[in-house]
Parts: sequence; C-alpha cells; structure tokens
Amino acid sequence: MLDKVISYSFYLLFFLTPLFWTSFNYELFEYNKMLLVYGFTVIIVGAWILKMINDQRLTIKHTPLDIPLLLFLGANILSTIFSIDPHTSIWGYYSRSNGGLLSLISYLLLYWAFVSNMDSSKVKTVLKFGLASGLIISLWAISEHFGASPSCLILRGELNDACWIQDVQARVFASLGQPNWLAAYLAMLIFPTLYFFLTASSRILHTTYYILLVTYYLAFTFTYSRGPTLGLIGGMIVFLICYTFCHPEGAKRPKDIIIRFFASLRMTKLAGVLASFLLINLLFGSALTSFRLVSKFAAPARPEISLPTAPSGTQLENGGTESGQIRFIVWRGALDIFLNYPIFGSGLETFAYSYYKYRPIEHNLTSEWDFLYNKAHNEYLNYLATTGIVGFGTYLLVIGTFVVFCIKYFVLSIKNYKIHNTGYILLTTCLLASYISYLVYNFFLFSVVIIAVFFYLFPALVFVITESTKPLKIPSAFHFLSSIFRTIYHRPLYTKITKGIVVVLTVYFLYSIFQLWWADTLFAEGQRVSEAGNPGRAYNLLSSASQLNKNEPFYKSELGFAAAQAAVALQDIDATLSAELKNEAILQTEEVLRSSPKNVSFLRAAVRTYFELSSFNQTYADKTLQTLDSAIKLAPTDPKLYYNKALVLDTMGRKDEEISALQKAIQLKPNYLEAFAQLKEATASAK
Repeated sequence: MLDKVISYSFYLLFFLTPLFWTSFNYELFEYNKMLLVYGFTVIIVGAWILKMINDQRLTIKHTPLDIPLLLFLGANILSTIFSIDPHTSIWGYYSRSNGGLLSLISYLLLYWAFVSNMDSSKVKTVLKFGLASGLIISLWAISEHFGASPSCLILRGELNDACWIQDVQARVFASLGQPNWLAAYLAMLIFPTLYFFLTASSRILHTTYYILLVTYYLAFTFTYSRGPTLGLIGGMIVFLICYTFCHPEGAKRPKDIIIRFFASLRMTKLAGVLASFLLINLLFGSALTSFRLVSKFAAPARPEISLPTAPSGTQLENGGTESGQIRFIVWRGALDIFLNYPIFGSGLETFAYSYYKYRPIEHNLTSEWDFLYNKAHNEYLNYLATTGIVGFGTYLLVIGTFVVFCIKYFVLSIKNYKIHNTGYILLTTCLLASYISYLVYNFFLFSVVIIAVFFYLFPALVFVITESTKPLKIPSAFHFLSSIFRTIYHRPLYTKITKGIVVVLTVYFLYSIFQLWWADTLFAEGQRVSEAGNPGRAYNLLSSASQLNKNEPFYKSELGFAAAQAAVALQDIDATLSAELKNEAILQTEEVLRSSPKNVSFLRAAVRTYFELSSFNQTYADKTLQTLDSAIKLAPTDPKLYYNKALVLDTMGRKDEEISALQKAIQLKPNYLEAFAQLKEATASAK
C-alpha cells in the first residue's frame, strides 16, 4: 500500500505540477506549483518513513550524486545564515517561491525518496505521466496561438484570449505562466519522447509518439523563446553525438564519421522527426528566424486606425536587441554583487534586494529602468551573486558529477555493449540531452518549479535505470541510531506510537501548506480590494491573511499600508478607531523594517504608509523622508526614489531640497520626463 502511495505520488507530481494554477492567488502559477510540490513531498516522505517502520530497516539508497548534493545543501544553508534577508532565503522570493532553502530541501527529499523506492519500470511510468501532462499543455498552447485560450474558458467562460493582458497569440504560455518557462519545459520533454519513439514496439505506438513529438515542437515553436531554443539545439547536438558514437549499436557502424552519422539517422528514424521540426519552422518561423511561410499565404491586412499600445511583458520577455543590452547590464550588476559578497553571496534568493545597491546607472536608460529584477536572468550568475563562490562551486559540482557519470557510463557501454540494456542506455542519452538543454537555457534565464523538479529528478531516473544505487550503510559514528531503531522495531507499542507521530505530522504539514495557500488567496483578494479603493475591507482581508501566515513580512507590510488608508478614511468619522488603525499601521510597518532592514521593497511600502499618515501629523512626513533616505542608501542609482523624495518635499514646501532631489534624479536618468516637468514647476514657484 505504501509503495503505491509513493509511486502514484511521483506520477501525480510529474502530471499535475505543470498543470496546476488558479486565478485566486497573488501569483497565479509558480506559487501554486511550489505549494503542490511541498504537498507531494510531505506525502511521499511520510509514506517512506512509514514504509521503513513496517520493513524494520532503513530503505535509503546511496547514489553518485549524494556528496555533491549535500555540499550544495550545506552551501545554501550557510548562504541563508549570512543572508541580507533570511526570510526570503528560507522561503524564496514571494512571487517566485522556487529557489529558497525550503524548496531545495523539498527537491532533495524527493530525489532520495525516488532513488530509494522506485525501480526501472516505474521510471518509464513516471515519464509517461509527464508526457501526458505535456500533451495537454501543448494542445492548450496551440489553441492559444489561434486565439482560443482554455484559460479564458476557465476564467470567463469564453473561448478566446481576452482574459490575458499579454498577447498570448504572439507568444503562448498555457499553464506555465510565461513563454520562456513553457519552452524550457517542452524542450526537456522532447528528448524522453524521442526515447519512446525510437523504442516503440508497434506501428500504433510509433505513430503515437511521433504525433506527440510534433505536437510538443509546434507548441514549443509558438513560444518564440530564444534561450530555450538554443537549449533545445544544444540538447539535440548532444543527443545526436551520444547516440551516434556512444550507443552500443555504434560499434557495428562504419568508421567514417559522416557515413556513420547519416546511417544512424536512417536507422533510428530521426530523419523524419528532424524533417518535421524543420517543416514547422518553415511554416511558422522560430525564435531565431523571421521567415514564416504561412504569412506568404495570409490575406492582406485591411487598413484601419489604431492607437499605439505598450508591449506586454518586459523587454527581457519580449526579445529584441534591447533584451540583450538589458541582460548585459543586469549581469554586470550580478558580478558586482558577487565581488562584494564573494564567499556566501548576498543570501539565497535575495537578488531582488542586493541588485538595487549595485545596479549600473546605464540601467536607467533602458525601457525596463523601473522594473524590479528578482533574478539575474542567468542562473549561474544568480547563484554566484546570491550564494557566492561556495554555493556556485557546489552547484557546478552537482552538474559536473552527473554529466561525468553519464560520459563514463557511455564509454563503459561502448566497451561492453553486450552486457548493457541498450534501451536504458538510450534513455540515459535522452535524459542527459534534456539536462543539457536546461543548462544552456540557464545562461539566459532561470529555473522555475517544474524545471527544478526535472533538474533534481532526471538524474535520479538515470541512477535508477542504470542500477547505480546502493543501500546506504550507517557510518560507525551513527551506530547509536541502530539501537534506537531496534528499540522501536522490537516493541509494538513504540512502533505504533512512532507511526502515529508520523501520520499526525504528515497531516499537520499538509494542513499547514493548505493554510499558506488559503492565506495567499485572502492576501490577493485584499490587494484587489485595496486597488479598488475599499481600504476597510482590504484591511480585514489582509489581517486575516497575516493571521494565517504570521511569518510573512510581505503581508504585514501591505497590512500596514491598508491600516493607514483605513485610518485616514475614518479620521473624521470614528476618531477612536482611526487612532487604533494608525497605531496598527505603525506597528506592522516597524516590525517589518526591523526584521528585513535591507529589503528595498519593504522600505518603499513603508514610504507609502508613512506618507499616508502624514495627514495626521507632520512628524510622519519627516518619517517618510527618513525612510526614503534609508532606501536611497540601499538603492543609490534608483532615480525614482529621488523623484518621490522631491514630491514629498514639495508637499512640505521645502523647495530648495526638492530641486536638489530632482536634479539628482535627472543626473541618474537624463531622459526622466516627469522629473524635468516637476523641476520646471518647482523652479518657477521658487522664484
């Protein structure tokens, strides 16, 4: 029974994670997926512990990646300890969630649970569940491209694309939330699908997997994502090389490289697949080409009058020349963070805050000058900046160990191909190619939940199918654990008590995860109500969210602002309640600033709160300026902080200081039109 719980939990993990999202949450996609992964981790680990109690032995297996993963975990723990914002390092950046210490622990528990409980037949089943989910998502994305988004059907009951601000027809994202993430996910699924296609035992299966490959690639093409496209090309090159020269059948092929290459294409039917991919690109273009054959047959557009609209998404998402320029600027800032925090970095997942201090002035001249970057848009530089040389080094060690293992396994398979399962060697080739596609993608973007699941579990799949796992032997220094286990195993009462504790803890953790999810839905509703101009109801909702998730400073920060708004609204209606809300706003805001003194986002929120309260007393205007000065110290190249400071000074009638702040804003951003207009007005009124 417990084996089935573990197995089906892994199947559902691969199937449901990429599909799961809701419209109720503050962040629709990643937050939901992360909490779902936490839930499956709790179920799997709980069932695994109960299984060990029933079997009266430790069913933990050792793999070649154990030491690198433990070193990586240790490096991330140290980075969290020395973090500029420990809460973010533990939980991850709120709207992303993936990447914090808890998510890493979750992925590692899933890794060891998989290698300790799953076998080679279950590996194939896990992948098939993943492919089934990928098919649904691909069809979802293809329909989006043609203007019929299932998301809009779910949200509004209308099969169109009007529910999204983004132009989903131009770049689809289905249930992944962003085109690049969808593309990276599909790129990693294409290679396991190739395995099933190449090993299909019947014409029906062969046709099924061929259709699956074409469907995946069509959806992949409609994302028009450059980083994942380069990743797919890199993975395909590795796949072709490994399959051509490292697959056991290569021992029977001609020595001539070119003949061997084309012979392998014919033999494995890859030529048809690659030709289909090329045909799709000829018809619909790609992220790297502009030619689209379908556009040649399209009817000429009717002339019409239209107003210019701002592009959806960020420049980093929209592509274009500027995207590359912004990346180089952000990367330079990431390197500066590393140079100032070289050992353990600024703290796991703290890029959103540390980047402000080292943000190059050139960033102010880009179209994304006012955009908050919570990632370096390069996973390697992100680790270097946030976890230092220790975290970055262990991250590379994890990657290098797995890649070297695969290379060694290929070399061994060539020498002894008769004693190896050629199907599993091919599957290893495909999983390595998926891994490589992710590593290339990482140069331009960053990991998200489902990609992280693949990153940690694809090596686990390889170790299981190559029979590279061994039972873990407890070191002599930990033999006292054996006596504890024997005591539990040989006393039925202790066994029952232990099982009861495990079950209670499992239920408790699952309830806690649901509580986090429900708190987020209340928080999201509170934010929407606040924006709609109802501070009273917003305060109630945010207060409930904060009660459910007492450790989340983001909730307290927004609760403080909502309390300030409600206090101002009730100032002339109910002075007593207004005073209580004012005190609540100050209490929540100061508590957040004490716990996260280097979080620029919270300082910005505090500025809003204190400025809202300035109608009560002039001291709050002074407090607003003090908070702005604290933010400026942490973000010295941000012109908007100086501009906001000037606006506050304007309300206080301090014209000389206002003009000085505006001049500084313009110095940082010479094309700051709002600052120029305000400076002109301030200069005129000062005369």
